[in-house]
Amino acid sequence: MAGLVTGAAAALVTEEALGAGDRTGLIEWVRSQPKWSDLPFVVLANGDKAPRRPLAAEILDSLGNVVLLERPLHADAMVGALRSALKARRRQYEVRAFADTLEQSVAERTHQLEAARERLEFALDASDMGSWDLDLLRDTSRRSLRHDEIFGYTELQPHWGRELFLRHVVADDRDAVAAAFDAAAASGTLDIECRIDAADGARRWISAKGRVHYDGRRRPLRMTGVVADITARKDMDAQLAQAAKMETIGQLTGGVAHDFNNLLTPIVGSLDLLRRRLADDPKADRLIGGALQAAERAATLTQRLLAFARRQTLEPRPVDTGALIDGMVELVRRSLGPTIEVVVDVPRHLSAAQVDPNQLELALLNLAVNARDAMPAGGKLTIAAGTTTVDHRNTLGLNAGAYVRIVVADTGTGMDAATLARAIEPFFSTKGIGKGTGLGLSMVHGLAAQSGGALRLSSEPGKGTTIEVWLPATDKNSSAAVRTDAEPIAARRGTAVLLVDDEELVRAATGDMLRDLGYSVVEVASGAQALSALRGGLEVDIIVSDYLMPAMSGAALVKELRSTGNRLPVLIVTGYANAGEDLPCDIPRLAKPFRQADLAARVAELVEVARKPQGHGRLRAVN
Repeated sequence: MAGLVTGAAAALVTEEALGAGDRTGLIEWVRSQPKWSDLPFVVLANGDKAPRRPLAAEILDSLGNVVLLERPLHADAMVGALRSALKARRRQYEVRAFADTLEQSVAERTHQLEAARERLEFALDASDMGSWDLDLLRDTSRRSLRHDEIFGYTELQPHWGRELFLRHVVADDRDAVAAAFDAAAASGTLDIECRIDAADGARRWISAKGRVHYDGRRRPLRMTGVVADITARKDMDAQLAQAAKMETIGQLTGGVAHDFNNLLTPIVGSLDLLRRRLADDPKADRLIGGALQAAERAATLTQRLLAFARRQTLEPRPVDTGALIDGMVELVRRSLGPTIEVVVDVPRHLSAAQVDPNQLELALLNLAVNARDAMPAGGKLTIAAGTTTVDHRNTLGLNAGAYVRIVVADTGTGMDAATLARAIEPFFSTKGIGKGTGLGLSMVHGLAAQSGGALRLSSEPGKGTTIEVWLPATDKNSSAAVRTDAEPIAARRGTAVLLVDDEELVRAATGDMLRDLGYSVVEVASGAQALSALRGGLEVDIIVSDYLMPAMSGAALVKELRSTGNRLPVLIVTGYANAGEDLPCDIPRLAKPFRQADLAARVAELVEVARKPQGHGRLRAVN
């Protein structure tokens, strides 16, 4: 036993020695060998020809790997048997070494596969994807939990296959998806996007990508792939498409409004002249007054179109909020229809608000339209306003001071907490694709914030919505509109105007209004003609120029004049409610269409500036 324990390669033992003494230790040692080990025993038999007794046969069997040599035997036979036993033992050690290497390789490969699987699972989780492995022959699939979660289940389902997948696909998409699965068997890849009705009641967009695995005869066996919830991406694509459409509409609207203002300018100017010349005819005065009212309404419409198209310079100034609300109540009532009662609660003496009036009008109109959509069966819309003072501890994040608070409240369907939390997000809308831009409340919020105020919303399902617009109050007097029915300011004797406009009708009407006021007018159709006339010796007191003209804009004309040292006062008129950033900020502007009184007032101001001693007076341009 001692030799075996110390590592013998083989054992040579006589049969008599095996039969004598206690064999328990030897048998236990043989049984305790590793699986790879099978120690060879070379047993020298006693040479007896009679059959072995059962006990002797049992002893030999217990040794396992036995080579039995009958005595007497030749020494070469015994040496050969031992060599064979040693050779077999060496082979066992070689197999053991190979097995150890193979086992280590398998362990390393298993570790690599587990690491790769972990990385894949992490990547799928990070990208919010689920994985699947579909047996095409049995129509059964192994999936990750995220796969089933995308389909609306909270835990892995006991069975999943192509048919169950197709049952979740929206009916309108089902045939196309089934055809894509059939085509994948031949092409080897699956790449689909479709809508599903999930088990939790949600309708989602999903993307499924897969690869087909074939057998040796290219028969499809399995398809493995991933699935992702792409609902958010699809919603964003739709919102971006809607935004692009609105941008296109805005550009078209701005261009149409600009052209419409150019058309309205000669209409309004001509009506003004006719009214002055037919002042003694009551019937004509009434007819012309009605036409002027219609033209002014058209001008108001174009201003709103330009505000929608973001083609206006929106400048905050002191605004009589009460008068602004009163002025648009009828428009709100017409927009909301007869089923909605409009109540206005505005005090007579309300502080002025520092805000852009055009944008405030647009904001209130947006809020009114939102309220109408929230009251499909009718209801009541209340527009109220008041002045309040807050300290620095207010919950709206306002600076301490006085504010005008405008409240727009409806009795509509209201919003739940989740909808209310997202209400001012750009492009968020509950009206569905094509029924709203989702920009209304975000625009109002932006107006309030940019004006130094705040927006506060409160709403409950079934109890309506209340929106508060907080705007900084100011002690300055609100801007007063020019009285268009007042007598226009006549020209000082000998005052000359250079009129520049590429639109013949606009130029002619503007020239007639100026001449009617007593001005001497020289008309040209472009900036280049104006420069040529001035360089040729034309002497004028002021220039009235259109802004947007071919080749040379009004801003380019001003720049060219100033580059030569000519400081003639210039009034820019424009079909937009703004001029571009290329126009110096000290150049006054007049928006088309304008009344004769508006034009007279602005020109008179420029003439007064030009005739002051510190002014430049009439200048003559030289080459």
